Formats: sequence, structure tokens, C-alpha cells
Amino acid sequence: MVVVSSLKLQRPDVVIDWIVGDRFWDIVAQSGIAFRILRYERHGGIVSFFHLISEIRHCHYDYVFDMQGLARSGLMTFFAKSSHKIGRKDAREFSRLAYSRTVSHPGFGHAIDILKGFLDIVGCKTEVSGLVPELENIHSPSFETFLRREILPNQFICIFPESRRREKEWSFFLPLVKKISEQRKHTAILLMGSQPHCEYAISSPLCFDLFGKTSLSDTVFLIKNAQLVIANDSGPLHISAALGRNTLGLFTATDPVRFGPYPSHKNHNRVLCLKNLPHEVDSVTQVALEMLSR
Repeated sequence: MVVVSSLKLQRPDVVIDWIVGDRFWDIVAQSGIAFRILRYERHGGIVSFFHLISEIRHCHYDYVFDMQGLARSGLMTFFAKSSHKIGRKDAREFSRLAYSRTVSHPGFGHAIDILKGFLDIVGCKTEVSGLVPELENIHSPSFETFLRREILPNQFICIFPESRRREKEWSFFLPLVKKISEQRKHTAILLMGSQPHCEYAISSPLCFDLFGKTSLSDTVFLIKNAQLVIANDSGPLHISAALGRNTLGLFTATDPVRFGPYPSHKNHNRVLCLKNLPHEVDSVTQVALEMLSR
């Protein structure tokens, strides 16, 4: 989304159709970044996929960008009507067969650095800020009410203990929550994620269990209003960085150079490389409190 936002900022004349998975459809729609949004239903079956292909073929495009580089996106690119089908040099699953050209990129670097090459294709500068201002358009009426009733004017932190893979999850969020709660008695803590996690609950009037209670647009809304976001290598970490919020990434298994909050040199983005040991709670707490005091 960072690269597409930069494209739209530099070339406001460009009309963008964007193929988006179910999970992300709502925030892309609210952001206003695309003219037309085509929904990819991951579990929709072959009939749903052929319907999507029919929608894609409804228009003739000046350029088709495959920024994913997998078999399904390669098929979409193959069936699209365009003389300029551009894909990633590191594309997999035979998707490169659909391209008329690939973009150059550094052999090793952040995922956003790899995608910046698409900007050069349409004459845009490849420097990006890492921010997605369109995410500021995301609203959540129910959580706007929640913040007014339960939290404001107190500050609050969003904490996301989950990640897509277990090995990427730091194991000591509970003692971290307790320490922050003890030292910042007037700062609310929102515990968030897709699944219920009763083990993280603590007895505090300003600690809220929101596990499994938020949509993606709710999550974006809460992140954009938070004073700090603490997360493993996960989607919420990158959303926070794209919104310019104070972002603390905890990395146990993946390389923050490639997968950390972007760009790493910005003052609001911090990363700690951890070994999943109990004594790390103190150092994580210290950095979190420093970021809150800015």
C-alpha cells in the first residue's frame, strides 16, 4: 500500500483499479486510493475466480502491475488486457511467464524496497516516505464511541501479541503488560488480535481485552489514535509504521532489515531483536516507556 500511495501522490492523474483480497477490501475501499476495487475471494472457489477474471478483462489497461508474484496473481496478469504487464524479478510459481517485463530491485532488502521499482515504470521517483496518508480516512463509529466513553482523555497503547507464525511470537507479553500498567497508571492498554487470548488479561480498569472483537478497519482506526503500538512481525506493525505512529517491533525469528517497520531510520520506528528470554521484559519495557514519553 505504501508504493501504491506514493504512485497516487506523484501521479494524481493515474486511475487505479486494484485487486484486493477479502481481508483488506474494507480498508482499501475506505482509503479512497483506488478508482475501482476488484475483490479476490480466497475461498470463493473456481466460479468466483472466473468471475474475477471476467471483471479484469472488462477494461484495457495501460499497465498491469503484479506486485505479489505468485501463481494466482500471475494468472490474473496473464488474462488482463494490456501490452505492458510488469512483475517482480523474484516472482515465483511460474508467474513470470505472464510478464512482458520485470522490475529491477536490490537482491536483498526490505519488501517495500523491492516494490519501489514499479514506480520507475511510470516515471515516478522511487523514494517513498513509508507513510500511507489515505489510511487516515479509516473510521470506526463503534470504537469512536468506545474511546470517548472508556479511555479519553487518557493515552493508550495497542499491543498485538500474535503473528502469522508461532516462531515469530515473543512469549512475554503478559509480564510486559503488567510492568507498563504499573508504571503508567493513567495509560490505557488495548490487547488486540484475531483470536481470544484470556491468558493476557490482567485486573486493571485501563486494560481492555479486544482479542477477536475488531475488524481490520477497527484495528486501523485504533492504531491511528494510539500513542504507541507494540507488535511482533505482523500486519499491525506495518500499519502502525505506515500511519507514522510510535511503533515498537519485537523480532524473534525474522530479519527486521527485510521485514521491520519501514523505513527503519525514522524516529517513530524502533526494533528490538529478541531471543525469547524472560529477562528481556525489562529492556522492552524501558524502550516502550521512552517512546511514550516523547
